[in-house]
Amino acid sequence: MSLNLAKRTLKQHTIRRIATQQSRDSLFGWGIYIVTAVAVGIAALLIFNSVRFVGESSLNILAQPFLVPLQVVLSLGMLFVAVEATLAIARPREQGSLQILFFAPIDEPIFIGGNFLAGLITYSLFVLLTLPILFLLTWVTNFVIPLQLLWAIIPTFFAVSVTVAFCLFVSAAAPSARAAVLILVAGILVLLGLQSAYTALLSVPPTSRFYDALLFIRTILANLQSVLAWLSPFRMLDVILTASLNNDWLALIKQLGISLVATLVWLVTAVRMLRRRGVLS
Repeated sequence: MSLNLAKRTLKQHTIRRIATQQSRDSLFGWGIYIVTAVAVGIAALLIFNSVRFVGESSLNILAQPFLVPLQVVLSLGMLFVAVEATLAIARPREQGSLQILFFAPIDEPIFIGGNFLAGLITYSLFVLLTLPILFLLTWVTNFVIPLQLLWAIIPTFFAVSVTVAFCLFVSAAAPSARAAVLILVAGILVLLGLQSAYTALLSVPPTSRFYDALLFIRTILANLQSVLAWLSPFRMLDVILTASLNNDWLALIKQLGISLVATLVWLVTAVRMLRRRGVLS
């Protein structure tokens, strides 16, 4: 009994050590600060564009001015975490350091678990870096971030968990770091393309002569949105933020459940893939 407890304690300690080291590397690197600066810059541009629109249109209110900027900021944070997770296994395997690491009391579940926890910690650091600047923008523009939107940041960790788990699977399966990044970029382009295409088709007015001609494509893309709820972290993020803002608890709980199941599936698959591919390039 005490031996099992000691083994469990050692595994938990090792996972924490891996997560701490990986997140510390992110904190003391330039990447997270560059992404933060870009994210805040885009958010500021969108917010001040909304301010100018209000002034030119003589409107006194603007519906949900912080929804899109916050979604852009969190999406860029997810992309940064995705890149980190994609290189977490493929790069040290290619360099030969992964084999050395596994001489320590580390196995596949511990290594995957440590990097998974590191991704969540890195995302937390990104949120802590960007939130004060977003609050500063609210003070400058006199806009108000709805309390529901602030609370919605917490369930976005479920979407991030899917992102990290999937990228760890890609990293474990890819033959090289370059191949892992190419797979990630291709996946992002496909997911964003499907989501953007459906949004663009919804903007076509019924009076347009192309409306009926695009009905078949619009129907296919509409059916794919339910698939994207399981596969696309960007779709998950959109659903989570919108449902939280509208107090749609049923949609929120459903999406969180989907995200949890998807995360577990990708984590188990990542562990099995790492065992199959091994630690050598």
